[in-house]
Parts: sequence; C-alpha cells; structure tokens
Amino acid sequence: MTLRAYARRLWIHEVAVEVSVQVARLSKKLSGPGAAPRADQLVRAALSVSSNIAEACGRGSIPEFRRFLQYARGSAQETLTQLRVAAALDPAHARAIHEIEGRVALVIKTLGRLIAHPPPDR
Repeated sequence: MTLRAYARRLWIHEVAVEVSVQVARLSKKLSGPGAAPRADQLVRAALSVSSNIAEACGRGSIPEFRRFLQYARGSAQETLTQLRVAAALDPAHARAIHEIEGRVALVIKTLGRLIAHPPPDR
C-alpha cells in the first residue's frame, strides 16, 4: 500500500518546526555547567523531530512512515530530557523551558497516535 502524506499538511510537523525554532533561540541563552555542548545536543535533538516527520512523509510505504515517526518520537523524548536538564541547571529560564516541554509532550503524544493510525491513502 502506497502512502501519500505531506509534512506541511500534518499540523504536528508545524508544531515540531515551531519547537525547533524556540529551542534554537533558547539555546543561545543557556548557562551553567556544560552549557554549550548541552545547547548543541538540545538543538540537534529538536531539529531531528521535524526532520524525521518530513522524511516519514517522503517515504512511500506505511511501514517506512511508521519507522521514521518512531525515530521522530525518540528524538522528541531526547529533546524532553535535554529540556529537563536545562531547567534544572539554568533556573532563570525554567518558565520558558517548561512551556517548550509542554509542546514537546504534545508532539510525543500525537506521534504515538500517528504511528498507530497513519493517515489514509489519498
């Protein structure tokens, strides 16, 4: 069965892109022990989420679509962990970090649903 999904039509892709932008901006402000490497890892994890969603949509089969969404969900989990560490080490930005965490949690939940129920073939 061929899958025709388009990243720009999936609202969760747009949320993931917004999270990537927020994380990139936040990363410039992080401080504390190991701030630069932590910021770099955080940005790479966040960018991987939207990239893997887009790649999932570029695949032609449902199994491949699911596999790349699983990669995206794994990167979202990593992003969430990195945000939690950042909030603990840099309490000055905790409020902004917690807001981003909420968006990442939404991405994780929605990706789980998309993995279980891919969009119908159109």
